[in-house]
Amino acid sequence: MDFFEHQEQAKGSSTRLVILFGLAVVALTAILYLSIAATLVYVTREEGEAALSLWNPELLFWVVLGNSLVIGCGSLLKILELRGDGGKIAQMLGGRLVHPETKDPAEQRLMNVVEEMAIASGVTMPEVYVLKDRSINAFAAGSNPSEAVIGVTTGCMHLLSRDELQAVMAHEFSHILNGDMRLNIRLMGLLNGILGLAIIGRILLEFTSREEKNPLPLLGVLLLILGGAGLFFGKWIKSAVSRQREYLADASAVQFTRNPEAMTGALKKIGGLASGGRIQHAHAEEASHLFFENGLTSRLGSIMSTHPPLADRIRRIDPQFDGNFPQITFEPTVSVVDQEPQLDLTQESHSPDFMQSAVMAGMMMGGSRMAWNPDQAVQTAGKPGQVQLQYAEALIQKLDLDLHAATHDPFGAQALVFAMLLSKETDLHTEQLETLEQQSSPELVREINLLHPKVAAMDPRAKLPAVDLAIPSLKQLSPSQFNTFSSNLRWLVESDQQIDLFEYALQKVLERHLNSHFEGTSSAADAYHSLIPLLPHCRLLISGFAHIGHTDPAAIDHAFQQGTAGLGEHGKKLQLLDNADCGLGDMDQAIDHLNQATLTLRKKVVDCLAHTVGADGEVTLQEAELLRAFADALGCPIPPFVNGPQRPGNT
Repeated sequence: MDFFEHQEQAKGSSTRLVILFGLAVVALTAILYLSIAATLVYVTREEGEAALSLWNPELLFWVVLGNSLVIGCGSLLKILELRGDGGKIAQMLGGRLVHPETKDPAEQRLMNVVEEMAIASGVTMPEVYVLKDRSINAFAAGSNPSEAVIGVTTGCMHLLSRDELQAVMAHEFSHILNGDMRLNIRLMGLLNGILGLAIIGRILLEFTSREEKNPLPLLGVLLLILGGAGLFFGKWIKSAVSRQREYLADASAVQFTRNPEAMTGALKKIGGLASGGRIQHAHAEEASHLFFENGLTSRLGSIMSTHPPLADRIRRIDPQFDGNFPQITFEPTVSVVDQEPQLDLTQESHSPDFMQSAVMAGMMMGGSRMAWNPDQAVQTAGKPGQVQLQYAEALIQKLDLDLHAATHDPFGAQALVFAMLLSKETDLHTEQLETLEQQSSPELVREINLLHPKVAAMDPRAKLPAVDLAIPSLKQLSPSQFNTFSSNLRWLVESDQQIDLFEYALQKVLERHLNSHFEGTSSAADAYHSLIPLLPHCRLLISGFAHIGHTDPAAIDHAFQQGTAGLGEHGKKLQLLDNADCGLGDMDQAIDHLNQATLTLRKKVVDCLAHTVGADGEVTLQEAELLRAFADALGCPIPPFVNGPQRPGNT
């Protein structure tokens, strides 16, 4: 199952979830209506008035309207509250944001592991939160990968070895890649809506008169009962959905790390710790389905558990597990040796995955052309492996310390991005710095000057990954600071009167992950379920990529034909556009339209672009960076593919 299939599965789970909750709401509404109608019939008969009928269309209308408003508004308000930045959920659980430049050894190790996972999976670096709790647990939250955060307990951070911590983080990144975070937010919203019935019932009981003829207290009792029943079934549905997603995340994490012992080791430590994974926080129940392990003790057994039993999860990975857990006590220590293992960068890998992988953005020497297989591009989306993880570890270790530190600070992150965009022409270089000093500050220019020599000597493969690492720091800018940064970014890109592919790719990555954060924009709904109305936009993108990656007219036409072949019969009717008709601005507009298509259709488009770029069996760094940027813009984070024995730092 690939990235898109996982996403569609999560969407399908979300749809089924809504249907089940909808049926529950219908049942609650019917019970509420019948109860009120029966009460009115009884009261009128007792008072000698003309008896009312159980069928009362007017009453039904008001019951349906009121119930829908209470549940719908409660759900919507909660979803809107939690939508976007996952930091809202982390803070709700008492999480503390970890500063990337932390001096705490355990936090340093955690940040390094998360950075490796982000680079290896092709997603932007998430913010990291720590929950002050001695249990072993973790979670991923956010409405999309751009706004994702990772949370861990202090017990998770201190009690797990580096390999075990890496396995847990791989599990959480799997939730990000598998589309589970949005599903989890909807679960929280729908349960909050049903809770609204019980809240109104409690208000009616506490704040209304209990006179003999006052029906409001009776209505309050009824709403309390119905709200409680609705919550019970809602939590049952939530738990059933959550358990299946946990099995999937475990399997994905093992595939990611190729280290099943680390995953089972983490699970065994949870089983052997007295507090296990239980979270001591008032909102733990509300977010129970987000955690790596069950954060609550269920009195109703496995039927209401948000996670499968630990022993079952372990046996799915290690069928020989005997059911015995080692006794674990909380000892917050992290050895220096365990923090950062040194990789042997000269060691060759001969695994089939390694040798068959394609070269992707940030993975090649600048200016070189390297062989690649376009069929591998989309299939690896959302499915990073050990090779990618090893590459990420090596890249971070080889990254200059000052450049790495710059990614951890809002000020340094801006300077790093601007240093990457400075012109090599002396006069323009000077003009760019003078303008930046006027628009920002002399301090920023000094930082740019300090970083620029190191950026100039930087391995081209490391530039975009470094930008990805800087995203959380850039999110810490104030709105006015971000506006200034964006304005300066656009000016730098356009100042030489031309936009090269690296500049464009960098700009796309930053816009993708920062604009939604600061502008509050959400992803477009699936307005297109067929590519037919989108064929002009597909034609434009494929034409643009054909011209960018090739110079010979015959090669350009061949690349176009290879790209459109993925569109089937519709593709055969498309004609190559002139280079002047498919500029980068035009391609931007095409992306905006294609983002309104379903994930399955976007998969086709990314696959077409990959075959266009790889029509000649080779790809350059700039071509790969552009493909990465466009794939990311279409919601398809592609992990780094490594081709051959190269490692970061090799020349």
